[in-house]
Amino acid sequence: MSFVTYIPRPPLSKFVDMFWLYRRDASTHAKERLLPTGTMELVMSLADDSSGATVCGAHSESFEIETKPALVLGAHFKPGGAFPFLGVPAGELHNARVSLETLWGTNAGALRDQVLAAKTWAAKFGVLEQMLMKQSTRPFVRHPAVEFALNEFHAATHVRTVAEVVDKIGFSPRRFIQLFRNEVGLTPKVYRRIHRFQQLLQRVHGAQRIDWAHVAVECGYYDQAHFISDFRAFSGLNPTAYLQAQGEHLNHIPLMD
Repeated sequence: MSFVTYIPRPPLSKFVDMFWLYRRDASTHAKERLLPTGTMELVMSLADDSSGATVCGAHSESFEIETKPALVLGAHFKPGGAFPFLGVPAGELHNARVSLETLWGTNAGALRDQVLAAKTWAAKFGVLEQMLMKQSTRPFVRHPAVEFALNEFHAATHVRTVAEVVDKIGFSPRRFIQLFRNEVGLTPKVYRRIHRFQQLLQRVHGAQRIDWAHVAVECGYYDQAHFISDFRAFSGLNPTAYLQAQGEHLNHIPLMD
C-alpha cells in the first residue's frame, strides 16, 4: 500500500486541500464505512476495468465502499472548495456520488486519458491541476458570507452558533442557508455538527480507552444524549462500538464479514 500527496499551487490551493494517489493491495476486509467530513472529493480509479471518475458530494451520513486492490487518484477539496468546478450547486450532490462525466461531459474522459498517459505521479497530478483550472466555471472566490461563516465555525477560541453568524452577516436566515448550501453542499447547521463530530474523532482516533463525557464537553456537546445521538447519526455506531471497530485511517471503518 502506498499513498502520495501533492498540494496544488494558487489559486487552486485555496479550494483544494490536496491531490492524492493511493495504491491499495489485497485487504483483510471487503468493505469500509466512510464517515462524513463535510467536504467533497473527486475520485478516479486508474484500473483498466474502471468506469472512470466520480464526484463524492458532501455527506451527512456514512456510506460503504469496496476495498479491492486498486490504484486511485483523487482531489480532496476544502470545505466549500468544490463549487467552482461542478457546474451545479454543491447542494445538489448532497449524499450523492455522481459520475464526473455527468458534470463535465467529454472532458471527464479526456482527463482520465491524459492521467493514464502521464508516466509519473507528479505528471498525473499536473494533469489534474491543469484540468481543474480549465474546468472552473466560477471565479476562485467564495461568497463573503460563506467565507465568514466557515472561519467562524472553525475558530478555535469561540465557535459561533448559526444564529450568531447570521446576525453578523446581515442576510436573512433563509438567504444565508441557500448561499452556504450552494457552495458547501450542506446547510450551516448540519455542517457545524459534522465539523464538531470530526473534531471529536481527531481527539479519540487510535485510543483504546476514552473518557467520553470529558471529550464530549470539550467538543461542545451540551449533554451525553446529544453527543450519542450525533455520533450514531454520523457513524452508524455508538462510541464504544466505534473504538472496537476503528481502523488505521481516520474516517475509514473496516467492515468485517
